Amino acid sequence: MWKKLAIVLLVLLLLAGGVVTYLWLQVTALPDWYTELAREDAPAAVEDAGGKLQWQPAEGKAGRKELRNFHRKAARSAPEVKEVIKASRASFEDGQLEAGVVADLRKLPKDKMSGDQQGLFERARAAFPSLTERDVYIGVEDPSPVLKNGRVTMGPSARVKIGKFTYSLDGAAEKLGMTPDKLRAELEKHMRELGVEAPS
Repeated sequence: MWKKLAIVLLVLLLLAGGVVTYLWLQVTALPDWYTELAREDAPAAVEDAGGKLQWQPAEGKAGRKELRNFHRKAARSAPEVKEVIKASRASFEDGQLEAGVVADLRKLPKDKMSGDQQGLFERARAAFPSLTERDVYIGVEDPSPVLKNGRVTMGPSARVKIGKFTYSLDGAAEKLGMTPDKLRAELEKHMRELGVEAPS
């Protein structure tokens, strides 16, 4: 009797360990483009004469436009961006936007953050513990962004992506202890700060 119970408990423990490992790998998964774009010699997004980032046709994908390593422009004026963000890519195809960064949030300069930013960071760390333990992909997927006057505004069905996990904007906002409108505004603000504008 005890042997059977021990075997059942061992099997349950192994299954739980497997599930936790699987979830950990999903949350910490990096996109396939990371290795190429994280190299020091990887190309940065092209700028026009006025310094505006220019969407470029994606290699081998007709109708798709990309901004590769768009964070590097912001890194020239804010060195902490280069320390935190390792690679970035935005793509636009068939009216759908995907933009994200691979970041090492351990390197965020907490002493330069405002009280609101520190609060958001602490809530993010509590909601998504793996965010501060290694490089992690943080992105936005939006099947219907609003593109107006050169700006990107998140549409009603935008989603937040952490590793391979995707959360509705409402779900991510709830985990972060903020309203969906506040999270939407934060995402839009950070995309503008990193130079992501509507493709032309």
